[in-house]
Parts: sequence; structure tokens; C-alpha cells
Amino acid sequence: MNRRTALLALASAALMAGCTATPPTTAATHGPTAPDHSGQSLWHVIDGDGKTLTRLADDDPLVTAVRKTVVLHSGVVDNRDHRGIARSAADELDFYNKDFATKLRSQGYGGKLTELFTKNHLTTRQTAIAWYVSTFPRDRSTAKVSMESTIEFTTADPAYLKANDFSLDTPYTQRRTVSLARSGGRWLIVALEKEPLTRQVKTLPGAS
Repeated sequence: MNRRTALLALASAALMAGCTATPPTTAATHGPTAPDHSGQSLWHVIDGDGKTLTRLADDDPLVTAVRKTVVLHSGVVDNRDHRGIARSAADELDFYNKDFATKLRSQGYGGKLTELFTKNHLTTRQTAIAWYVSTFPRDRSTAKVSMESTIEFTTADPAYLKANDFSLDTPYTQRRTVSLARSGGRWLIVALEKEPLTRQVKTLPGAS
């Protein structure tokens, strides 16, 4: 991974072990992507072949617990300030199981993230979350959550923005697949897959 790719990956909070991401050389664009599922439940219990056995309501205790972990985690990784990035990086690791957190620490993840944010005076904020179809196996001991977070860069050095084709106060979306497992009464993240940050372009009324 070259330096430019590493910067893009970190900027989208995606430079971490167990995370699949292929950042673009320039920010891609698309319209709003919040899914329309026509009232259908997004939470499926599936068998070994991926066939849906049953669906769980949004207020099911199992769904509520998993959603809480994902929401809190995304709040930490998407709302970051260069003045408190070291603390934020440490807080992020609290959402991961032991193996995942140990792997990140061995790669110097916290230090690299801190250096990126402080060097380039980066601050980001989350503006929206969208949920997609997510699954539990038959025994409901693990979960795979598909979601999308929208963030904005609120501060950054001009040179950094230019080099990475980013803009301030512009929405960028990122699809994520968050894998979780029960651990001591908690739901912890064991793997994370993130797609590239994509610039969101508002669709004008009447546009086709």
C-alpha cells in the first residue's frame, strides 16, 4: 500500500486489519442511497445456505443489542477531532474482541491514525446512518450487519483536501459490513469491511 492509498484508507477509518477496502484515487460521486425496503424487516435469521428462516422486528431485544453496538461504534469512528484523536482511537478498540484489537495494536493502528489526523488537522462528523439487510445464523450467536454511514470533513488542511480530492462540509457515504459475536454478555466486533468513501450528490427535483 503506497502512502496516498494509506491516507485515503485512514481518512475513511478503513486502515485496519480484517477490513476490506479499496479507496479510489479520486472521490466517486452518487446520489442519496438510503434504502427503501417497503416496510420489510431488515433482520433475517438464516440457515447454512443463506436461506431466510425468519425475520426479526426492529424492536427485538437481539436486534436492539446489536444495533446499539454498531451505532456507538460508528459514532466513535465517524465523529473525530484531531485534538482528541488519540482518545478516540483508544475508544474504538473497546468495541473489538481481543483478537481483532490485538491485531490492530500490533500494526500500530492508533499511532498511524493519530498522526494522520494531527498532521492534517482533520475533523469529521457523522450526519446519517442507513441500514441494509443484516443476518443472524440459526443459533443467533453472531451477526453480520450491513449499514451505511454518511460523514463530512469539517476541518482539514487545504493541501490534504486537494491531494485526496475531498471537500469540506460535503457528504461522503461509506457502506460497511460489521461482523459481531457474543462475548461475555456483550456484542463485540470481530471483523469490519468498508467500501471506499463516495461523495454524495443531491438529486434535483424532477431529475431522472
